[in-house]
Amino acid sequence: MLLINNVEPNSIEFLESEGNYKKNILFDSSNSEIPNEFVNDILKDARRAAEAHRRNRQNLQQIIKPGVSLKKIVETVEDNTRILLKGEMNDGIGFPTGISLNECAAHFTLNPGDEDIFLTEKDVLKIDFGTHSNGVIMDSAFTVAFDPTYEPLLAASKEATRVGIKNMGVDVRVCDVGAAISEVIYSYEVEINNQIFPIKPVENLNGHSIEKFTIHAGISIPPVDNKDKTKVKENTFYAIETFATTGGGYVVNGKNCSHYILNPSRKIQVKNENVKTVYEIIKKKLTTLPFCPRYIDHLMPSQNSSLVPVKMLAMLKAIDSYPPLVDIKNSFVSQFEHTIFIGEHGKEILTIGDDY
Repeated sequence: MLLINNVEPNSIEFLESEGNYKKNILFDSSNSEIPNEFVNDILKDARRAAEAHRRNRQNLQQIIKPGVSLKKIVETVEDNTRILLKGEMNDGIGFPTGISLNECAAHFTLNPGDEDIFLTEKDVLKIDFGTHSNGVIMDSAFTVAFDPTYEPLLAASKEATRVGIKNMGVDVRVCDVGAAISEVIYSYEVEINNQIFPIKPVENLNGHSIEKFTIHAGISIPPVDNKDKTKVKENTFYAIETFATTGGGYVVNGKNCSHYILNPSRKIQVKNENVKTVYEIIKKKLTTLPFCPRYIDHLMPSQNSSLVPVKMLAMLKAIDSYPPLVDIKNSFVSQFEHTIFIGEHGKEILTIGDDY
């Protein structure tokens, strides 16, 4: 894989909630390294979920090669998470495993009954998955490509994410972080089939603050200078993600929605028994964690597929839909992402590993 370091597989076994998990390097306001002795309950949960994410990636790396099925990738991620974080809500799965190909930037996973897709040497695959411990979600993503042609495209988002993280700090304006990100991405170009493509940021895909059981918690970190003078807050988790594209730099909704979240502000009465069963599972076993129909099927294996009931609940606005997000046809999009914590003692990149 391009720009992903080879790592040895690590054991997939239950991670004790009271374990002493890795503290990553802490950076002060000038981005100098400082000793990291800071511990509290929420950071214990964050580091446990981050360790689960890293172990998952380390083992996932062993199967990623041309010809692997996307179904195998999502099953590997989700089955391993259920072992590592067993007993958490949805067994520690933070949101649906994203497997977005080529011009699809985000929010694609397989629905029940979908035809499997097999990875080729010419594909650009974004793998975006989340883990959580006690509702503290770790959100991290990387891009898989095998053809060296795509290396500048991957480098653009990988470096932009690094620079975005470097520029994050208490009271920093989010538009200034976006300006730094876009400067990096615009500096790249890629040659594909003897044609030069300038690489652009995907302007309407943002990083975001994270709160307990809430993946998008209100503060957006843009990939461009959008003039938003909102300031970065202390004692907050942020997912810093950047998308680089050979396309138009703007994504729109695609087809075949697979990502949903409960709308807690809307209460409905459901008469259909199948729909009612699915709705109750969402409210009680998933709450505000993003989900896909496959997760409901896993939670009620004796029932029929949840796909139709989920679509009905979406029509009733009981759940919110998040369709695949796509750039122009035949373009290619890359993504890299890490979750960080900005606290009173400094900035910790929680999900960073030896792979990326």
